[in-house]
Amino acid sequence: MKQPRVAVLYLCTGAYRVFWHDFYPNFKEHFLPDCERTFYVFTDAETIDYEDQPDVRRIPQQALPWPYSTMQRFDAFLGQADRLAGYDYLFFANANLRCLRDVTAGELLPDAARGQVLTVVCHLPYYGKNPIFHPYERRRKSRAGIPYNCGTWYVAGGLNGGQSAAYLDLCRELKARTDEDLSHGVIARFHDESQLNRLVAEQPGRFRILGPEYCTPEETPTGQEAIRIMQKSRYIKVDPVRTASRPQNLLQRKWEAFCLNWLPYLWWARDTLLRRRVENNTKEDSV
Repeated sequence: MKQPRVAVLYLCTGAYRVFWHDFYPNFKEHFLPDCERTFYVFTDAETIDYEDQPDVRRIPQQALPWPYSTMQRFDAFLGQADRLAGYDYLFFANANLRCLRDVTAGELLPDAARGQVLTVVCHLPYYGKNPIFHPYERRRKSRAGIPYNCGTWYVAGGLNGGQSAAYLDLCRELKARTDEDLSHGVIARFHDESQLNRLVAEQPGRFRILGPEYCTPEETPTGQEAIRIMQKSRYIKVDPVRTASRPQNLLQRKWEAFCLNWLPYLWWARDTLLRRRVENNTKEDSV
């Protein structure tokens, strides 16, 4: 039986180029070893390790400032749409992922017999939690907005993929939604991850939704992980703007705790009474 052909989409610009050296041999050995894989490396580096290998394609990609580097990754992928359309499956993987064991096609690829065309992975901190506490984008002015009475899973943005046509449609749809938000001066709470979660909430039946063992942070090991997210700060200097927190007094801390633990129940009651729904805003023939 012919092996499925898979393109692994890998974005490493700026400081993130450091991860590629270890990523390639690790994923080549363990990620979908029962498939024929080609690695598409989108990078601003003039040369990269292993680029003389027959399964590596270096694609020039401009380094963009945060958060546009993550928000506009779909633009990069769509720039290679004609080439990528020739594969059976496409999978995007964050630069700092590491497989801890073989991850096979049977456990990762979407199940077409069940109507699945795409695969996403649940985010560990929110797995099994009440959706009202998920960090969805909640603003209605964003195309990523999800009411408090909607949604089931919260999926991570660091690993996703699926049938090539379906994944390219996903890229086109999420690019269009991101561009629409930007045209109105809106940036979704967690950028491309927020947009992806909205799409999963709209059409959950089209996704194979995997547990967090396929995208587990290094700092919160479970002993069950198959793919680990390596802690970035051990390899690169993380932008302090993204991690800094403001000092708070006692009243501010109590208010924050109330907003996190109790206010969502009020918003859930409001959205339920108003019968708010997650409407399917995609074209009928796309994802």
